[in-house]
Amino acid sequence: MIVTNPFSSGPLTREQIDNVSRGWWVLLLAGIISAVAGGTILFTRWTIGDLVVFVGVLFVLRGIFTMLSVPVDGSLRGWSVALGLLEVGVGVAVWTWPGPTLLVVAVLIGWWVLFSGVMTIAGAISGRDVLPYWGLTLTFGILETFLSFWLLARPGLTLVSAVLAIGLWTMLYGVVQIALSFEVKNLPRRAHTIARTDAMA
Repeated sequence: MIVTNPFSSGPLTREQIDNVSRGWWVLLLAGIISAVAGGTILFTRWTIGDLVVFVGVLFVLRGIFTMLSVPVDGSLRGWSVALGLLEVGVGVAVWTWPGPTLLVVAVLIGWWVLFSGVMTIAGAISGRDVLPYWGLTLTFGILETFLSFWLLARPGLTLVSAVLAIGLWTMLYGVVQIALSFEVKNLPRRAHTIARTDAMA
C-alpha cells in the first residue's frame, strides 16, 4: 500500500525527505511483487480454492512490506505498521473464513479496496505538496473506490470476473508503486533543486 497520513499537513523537513527517500526500495519491491502477482492471477487457470490461497498469500506479503515501508509524506511510521497489520489481517481472514467462497473473497477484497481507495484519495490530497505526481495517486484512489463498489455489488460474481478484477487491480497497483518508488528515490534531489530555485528568486 502507498502509505500516507490523510491528516498530515505542511512541508517536509530535510531529515524527513532523506528518511522517506531511503525507503524507496521497499516500495519498488512491493510494486514488483504486486505487478508479477497481478499477471499471475490473470494468466493462470484457477479453482476457487487455489485463488483464495494465492490472494491470502499476496495480502500477507503486501502487509509485511507495508509495515517495513516509510509513509511517503514523512508521517510517523506507525501508520505503515497499522495499515500493514490490517492488510495481513485481510489475508488471514481470506484463508480462515469457514468455507471460503468466491463471494467471501469478493466481499473481503471489495471492502479492503474501498478502504485503500479512501486512504489513497485522502493521502493524495493532504500530501499534494509532497507527493510527486499526486494527481496520479488521486486518480488511482478514485479508480480503487469504483472497483470496490463494483466488487461489493456483485453477489453473483463469476470466477472469470473476479480473476480479471483482482488481477488488473493488483497489476496496476504494482505499476503505480514502481513508478512512485523512483520518484521517492529522487526526492532529495528535487527538494535541493526547488530550494536552490527559491533562493535565486
